[in-house]
Amino acid sequence: MTSRHLLPRLLQLLRAIVLLGGVCVEVVSSVRSEEERLIEHLFRGYNPSARPVINSSSTVEVNLRFSLLQIQDLNVRNQILTTTGLLILDWVDERLAWTDDVSDLEEVVVYGANIWRPEFAVINGAESIYGEYTEFQATVRSSGSIRWEPGGVFKTMCNIDISYYPFDEQVCHLRFGAWSYYTTKMNLTTDTTKIHLDTYEKNGEWEILGTAATRNEFHFECCPHQRFSNIEFRLELRRRRTFYVMNVILPGIFTSAVLLSLFFCIPSQKVHIGVAALLSFRLFLVNVADTIPRTSDHVPLLGIYLICTTAISTLAMLATVLVANLHNTRDIPVPGWTRTLFLVYADRLLRLRRLRRSPPPPPTTGSPQVHVGINGQPIENGNGSTGDRKLDKYRVVTLLNPLAFKTHDDCDDEGRLTRTDEGQRTAGEGGGRFDFQSAVFPPSSGGAGEEMDPKPNYNRDWVEVAAVCDRFFFWLCLIFIVITTFILLHPLVTLKLFRASPTSPTSAAAANDSE
Repeated sequence: MTSRHLLPRLLQLLRAIVLLGGVCVEVVSSVRSEEERLIEHLFRGYNPSARPVINSSSTVEVNLRFSLLQIQDLNVRNQILTTTGLLILDWVDERLAWTDDVSDLEEVVVYGANIWRPEFAVINGAESIYGEYTEFQATVRSSGSIRWEPGGVFKTMCNIDISYYPFDEQVCHLRFGAWSYYTTKMNLTTDTTKIHLDTYEKNGEWEILGTAATRNEFHFECCPHQRFSNIEFRLELRRRRTFYVMNVILPGIFTSAVLLSLFFCIPSQKVHIGVAALLSFRLFLVNVADTIPRTSDHVPLLGIYLICTTAISTLAMLATVLVANLHNTRDIPVPGWTRTLFLVYADRLLRLRRLRRSPPPPPTTGSPQVHVGINGQPIENGNGSTGDRKLDKYRVVTLLNPLAFKTHDDCDDEGRLTRTDEGQRTAGEGGGRFDFQSAVFPPSSGGAGEEMDPKPNYNRDWVEVAAVCDRFFFWLCLIFIVITTFILLHPLVTLKLFRASPTSPTSAAAANDSE
């Protein structure tokens, strides 16, 4: 076969291949879905960097809402609120609208990276202000309206006030706004006044009291005509108190009440019980220290309560030592001002029944007591019996069984008692009268009788002073404990009163949230 006959055959083969390829293309194009053909039609020549308006002087209106999914954490020390949520953005892209002649579909879902997306930044972000949201797809309608719902974890700064901890309430904000587009290019708006909580999962530590959403604009001082819009979402949070009441507050109150038992113990046990109470309170402070926020901006109410309780414990121990020392004082007389202050005025104020003075008990050993008068005869009562009658002018000295002093050297033939000591008269001299100078003497004179007086004991007076001081310190500690407990718990009342006020912004936000 010559080359002249081979060339026409090759041309016929190529024509057949071309025709077969065209048929295959028609077959493939015929099996494409309507959605695919619509997307190809919409994005033919589409540039995602250009604003979605045909007239460049027009403003893109973007509606922004926020749906809260979860509160992960509120870091008090670093003042960072960590939340999980979704941003719901709606706008109109004039270049992505179509009519029924193009397709009968009402909407189509497209990849987020293929369309123009509104620029928004987390203005008060703690770690970053921009996030990667290109993986979230968008829904495009035939009218050109687009809904895009990017989500993620947002870490925002939150100014935290722990003055009323653990009964504190915090207000945090999430602020989303344009970073590059002026308001004349892209305007952020919102059609809601609250945060969406339809899919919110409750947090174990914080509960939401109210939410709010507001639109704001700001500008730099250099360029007042270039304004930027942002949407601020407000969260009002209250700390759940059950854990802190059961594990911190009630044990603290019970430990404080143990201190009051010190003032009802006998003096020998006061110091031991006081040291045990102080050590138990110290262990309680060690366990509670980790629950108190570590910040110097505000002093928490619980910290003030623990400091006051520690001070009360220390003062109670010092008072216990003082009372124990007073109770054991014997050799020092009670000063007049102390007697007047404690045994008169304080005694009446505290309504104490002081210890009554009673005569010393009779001795348990020896013979019955005989009180000897100036004439050497026993003193008798009106009924003829030996008694305890007081002398107006002279003191009476009690002798244990005067007959016991009768010895061969001290008695005469008639059995009368005589004394042969130097400086004393005998019964045989001076008419046979017994000289009782050593036994009975005038109160103002000094003699051998003074040497026979026992050492004075003032313990009874000091015991009464110690009893008054003990009761005074008891009431003082009780008043301090009640006052500190009231200071700790007063936010439960005051916050409710403020929340009930109609002018309170917190109550207004809560009312909006209930709507």
